[in-house]
Amino acid sequence: MKSSLTLLCLVVWVNVDASSAQTEYCGKPEGEGRRMLPIPDRERYENGDQVEYGCLATCKNGEWDKTFKGKDSCSKPEGADTRMLLIPDRERYENGDKIDYGCLSGPNRGSRGKATCKNGEWSKTIECQASCPDPPPITNGDFTKEKRDVEGVITEVSYQCKITFTLSSKGSIRCLNGKWPSPPKCLRQCEISTFDAEYNLQNLPKKHNIAHGEKKTLQCKEGYYHKLKRYSPWNIEEIEVKCDDGELQYGEHIPICSHRYS
Repeated sequence: MKSSLTLLCLVVWVNVDASSAQTEYCGKPEGEGRRMLPIPDRERYENGDQVEYGCLATCKNGEWDKTFKGKDSCSKPEGADTRMLLIPDRERYENGDKIDYGCLSGPNRGSRGKATCKNGEWSKTIECQASCPDPPPITNGDFTKEKRDVEGVITEVSYQCKITFTLSSKGSIRCLNGKWPSPPKCLRQCEISTFDAEYNLQNLPKKHNIAHGEKKTLQCKEGYYHKLKRYSPWNIEEIEVKCDDGELQYGEHIPICSHRYS
């Protein structure tokens, strides 16, 4: 289908000082090979004349300040080869062309719609979405493995955390009925630093890290003891701590040892 364009000429009269007046003129704006019908139809335009064709071109010293671009054609709509059936099915469509289409996958599978090519873009009545959206991202990690369906859409992914982080659960999730379940989380490690001397712990490194879920046993100095609960006796020589997403977990009492044994 060939389409013609009507050019609307907007003439603007500008007072120009005689000393700076230019004698050059402009011919018709270039239309990149497309047919143009100026109104009014003139062979040349005076310096200062303006032509309106969606955007604005101005005659300046014998040249147009903006090259006219005709209305663009359209390629096939996105997803046409995998999730849409087009009628008619062509590689290119002229501006103004209309098509009928049906969705082959996704939540609108089986639905029909109409689309119009408008200046290089499609105006559609419904969207033919992929069977699954993009996999959900995770903080401090990413998915490393993926499975795709016949449309090339990702339907299953496996996640992996950055070094020093631990996955909260199984690393793989699968898209079902167009929806992804919640992805796993990347949990932080814990740092065990040297406690104050008054804690009376022995053989502590200057800095030690344990992963989420990992346990570490701290030792009281010889002759010192620890208690698990606030009102329990000081009768424990070892203190077990556990890492929970960057936080050390222990009993009701902080990991401190005392010589007050009872």
